[in-house]
Amino acid sequence: MTAGYDEWSAARAPSLLAFATAICGDGRTADVAVARALERIRGSWSRVVRDDPDLEARRQVVRACATRRRGAVVLRVLEGRSDAEIAEVLHCSESAARRHLRRGLADPRREVVSAESADVRRQLVARAGSASTQLPTRPPHIGAPAAGGGTRSRIWLAVLAVIAVLGGVAYVAHESRTPEGAIGYPRVDVPRTWRYESYAGVQLQVPDTWGWGGSPMRSAIFSGRRHLGSCGTDLAAVLSPADDSSYVSALTPFVGRPAVLTQRCVPWGSAGTIPRADAVWFDSPLAAGVKGVESTVAETRAVGDQHVSVFSRSSTLRRQILGSVEQVDVDANGCPTAVVARPVAGPRDLQPDSLSVCVYSQDTGVALLEYSGSRPRPSATAYAGHVDPAPTGRGARCPTPSGRWVALGLNSRGGTRWDVANLGCGRIVTAGGRSVPMSPTTVRDWAVGGVTAYVGPPRGGDRGLSDDFMTPSG
Repeated sequence: MTAGYDEWSAARAPSLLAFATAICGDGRTADVAVARALERIRGSWSRVVRDDPDLEARRQVVRACATRRRGAVVLRVLEGRSDAEIAEVLHCSESAARRHLRRGLADPRREVVSAESADVRRQLVARAGSASTQLPTRPPHIGAPAAGGGTRSRIWLAVLAVIAVLGGVAYVAHESRTPEGAIGYPRVDVPRTWRYESYAGVQLQVPDTWGWGGSPMRSAIFSGRRHLGSCGTDLAAVLSPADDSSYVSALTPFVGRPAVLTQRCVPWGSAGTIPRADAVWFDSPLAAGVKGVESTVAETRAVGDQHVSVFSRSSTLRRQILGSVEQVDVDANGCPTAVVARPVAGPRDLQPDSLSVCVYSQDTGVALLEYSGSRPRPSATAYAGHVDPAPTGRGARCPTPSGRWVALGLNSRGGTRWDVANLGCGRIVTAGGRSVPMSPTTVRDWAVGGVTAYVGPPRGGDRGLSDDFMTPSG
């Protein structure tokens, strides 16, 4: 079984050639080492794809043309690999990996002694040529002159040579359909206990014990060309109900979305913006690829028009989560990517099987699905019992929701009824213009989990709701 191999190898060939050229010190040797590595991986793809094909490819190259010391230096300085990943490639313990790195950098035959020295990286990049080391992109159109001189031409000729060895015209045709910057992640099976999370049409799965938090957001209030800032991107804001902890800590894993979760907002890149625990950032500003950041490793995948970053020292966890990423029109919690802003009547004699909880937001300037969750049949039945029949009265009408609101989908075999929790007027509006006030009774069956992180208390609503919804911390 080689399903997914062609896309992976086409996307990874440039970065693997750059790595091999830097580590072997000779272009011809690097070409041979990469061709052999890819051939071996193709032969054992069904096994390798369940682990980490990228690290296995580097392991094969190191075995072919480098000492462990040189391999450790290139992995750290050129690619920013963690101690754990270096140890995986070298097939040794983390302490041994650190020893190889230290001795490799202190080798008197080298002109440098520190992994922080920019000179080391310049030397390795110069040796690798102009091929990308972290962001594999589509090669220039075949037959067109390559920009950048002889080095780039040699690298891409090497890429095409590897392609010819491994599949010829079919391989090139397949690669030409790969979007710019795309990296092939094979679909993976994750534990059944993992839950679905989505943002703006991109869905993935994470452990059910993860909490919820923020990711960098774009706003004119921040300085810098990209106007990026952090309003709580390094810490979870809310714990998962499945977490046994009693409070949020710096070690709480979380899923982050662009949202204001603290009033202490800082420009992007300031101290305290990178998660120290395992985390996911939707709509991440990081470039696609793998990069060591502070005390962790970030791996970023381009999906549609957004990037998704996973922070973890565990490459297995990163690949599991990124392997579950997909674009959807309706996510696994039953929430449509297209905005639901008006109530929709459901089937007669509705007997709900579940309740979809969909938070829509205009915080980014365009209305989008910010968060989704799902509640089981007992909660759906209890919610319906609290809002039906919904009374009407003077002053009960609400304007079209804006800013942020919650669409509540009562799902049944016959269809879905949509109610809208309008935070602007503090009421839940159902089809036909009926509405009920948002109160502890009408929200307690759905205002749980991530809802409490991203939805603030409704204006004009029951004061008792302040404990049920997120209020940004000072």
